[in-house]
Parts: sequence; C-alpha cells; structure tokens
Amino acid sequence: MSETSPYRAFKKKICTFARGQHGIRNPFVIAAVDPTVEHRTADRLESWASEASEAPPIPDDVTVQPIWLDELLPRTDVYELLVDLGEPLSKLGGDSSAGERVETTMQDRLAEELVQQMIERDIAEDDLETQSHVVLLLNLGSLYPFTRASELLDELDRRNVKATVGIPFPGDVVGGKLSFFGGDSRHYYPAHQIDGQIREVHLQR
Repeated sequence: MSETSPYRAFKKKICTFARGQHGIRNPFVIAAVDPTVEHRTADRLESWASEASEAPPIPDDVTVQPIWLDELLPRTDVYELLVDLGEPLSKLGGDSSAGERVETTMQDRLAEELVQQMIERDIAEDDLETQSHVVLLLNLGSLYPFTRASELLDELDRRNVKATVGIPFPGDVVGGKLSFFGGDSRHYYPAHQIDGQIREVHLQR
C-alpha cells in the first residue's frame, strides 16, 4: 500500500491530530470512501484500533475507540418514537408522505440524540476532554438520508468535544467537495478532508 493511499493518509492524520496538531477548529478528520467498501473499511479500522495490525502504528499515548453508528441509532429516543408512530404516521393526510414526515423528524433531532448517546453512554468523560483519544464514527451510511456527517460534527463541536474524531464518509469527491450518496457536494467544515476516495485497491493487504 503506497503512502498516497487515502486510507493510510486518513489513519496517519488521525494519529497526527491525536498527538497534538490542531484542525480548523477541532481535530476532526473525514475521508471519502466508496460506498461499496464502507463496511469493509469500517471493519479494517476496528481491527487497526484494537489490534494495531496495520500501519501506521498507533502511538503508545493514543487510544482509539470505534463507535458503530448503526448500533447507536436504535438507542435514540427519536428512532423509538418513529417506530412507535410508524403506522399512525402512514394514516395521516396532508401534502407530505409518511416517509417525508419521518425523514424531516429524523433530520431535526437525530444528530443531537446520537451525540448525546455517545457522551452519556459510550465515551468516558475524561476522553471527551482529551485530544489523544480518537473516536472513529463508523457506518455513517446507515444514517442516510436522516442525518449527515456535517450535522454530527457540528453537534460535537457545539458540545465542545475535544477528542480527535475520524469519519469514513460514503460518497465521492466532486470538485474538492464531498458528495454524500450522490447528493449535493459540500465542504465539511470544521473537518480536515483527506484527498481522494478510499477504494477496494487501498484495502489490499
């Protein structure tokens, strides 16, 4: 695997931030990943975090914690509410479909609740204040179309989380901006964006 691999560059930048380098506002790192290899990328990152089985090595003074967003989602109140209301919503009249009403409700609340869950149940209080603790937010695609990386990062920033945060982003790079599952392209300020897209070739051992 070459030094120019965006997969390797993502891990390297995470370690660099965790060792004290500052980002635009917070030490957040985001890398585009081909949606077809998002789950494989997440599995590899979890293995890297727990076993240090691939380069670059995780520094001794850095800890890495994977958080699976698809497992976090069902723990949110808004998810449980929408499951409970699924049938009544489908019976409501109006111009919006039940699916559109569900999507709007999820978009309004989901990022806030996901971050609340992380803070209350997943990330230790001391780690929230420590840049040398890395939080990997994995399987972002499971939240589509209800919330985006930008909304999660904005909420983490609003909560003043100081841990280093890394997000593999399922989408393309279009004109230097990230496009989430073919949607509008945008810059994900305040995250540092890795050049290129992680593809199958970059995951070859």
